[in-house]
Amino acid sequence: MMNIINKLSDISRKVVGGRTGRTERTTDLPLDHQLTFQPSPDEKWTFRENSRIYINDTDVREAVHENPNDVGLMCGVSHGLYEYQQFVWSKGGKQHSSFNAAVDSLQHSVLGRIGSIYDHITGGMQFELEGEDLWLNNVNVRSVLKLYALRPTEAARTYLEGLREKVGLILSRRRTSSKYDAVADEAARLYDEISIVLKTVPPSGPPRLCA
Repeated sequence: MMNIINKLSDISRKVVGGRTGRTERTTDLPLDHQLTFQPSPDEKWTFRENSRIYINDTDVREAVHENPNDVGLMCGVSHGLYEYQQFVWSKGGKQHSSFNAAVDSLQHSVLGRIGSIYDHITGGMQFELEGEDLWLNNVNVRSVLKLYALRPTEAARTYLEGLREKVGLILSRRRTSSKYDAVADEAARLYDEISIVLKTVPPSGPPRLCA
């Protein structure tokens, strides 16, 4: 895994420096069953039967999820995926729907993580939307909400109130992209749901003693 991380980070550095030197390796051979793309002797991209994209023998999605804060890796993955897709398209594979869907899904995940890293650096809070789950600093907000509804302790209530404040901070930011629009829409729904639960479900801890 470490070799692949270094390789992808190296791709990122070369792209930023404007010296990839990677598009010169061309071939007249047709696409094989794994849509193999080998831009350099030590770098091979493939699309396998499990609908996953691999670089050498590493699952790209796993590399992304295991290194969520590595900007160099994210940029390398994004550029590598772009080159891979352009290669497949140039060989007549533009209608390969499952491959295109895998590339688009990975690009969406990578760009989302890059955006979250930026937000974390500039705002002190990292957030990401995965499906219908909003994550704040690696915490699934909806899961915390469900847990409080099942076991409404004082400590859980305090924690949920803190999450609601962070969700409110997301809503206070200016919308700048379609990606952020989706995050803000889910944040608005969660804010309302948290407010309703906090209002209707009191904590079930032991009664407080009065002096």
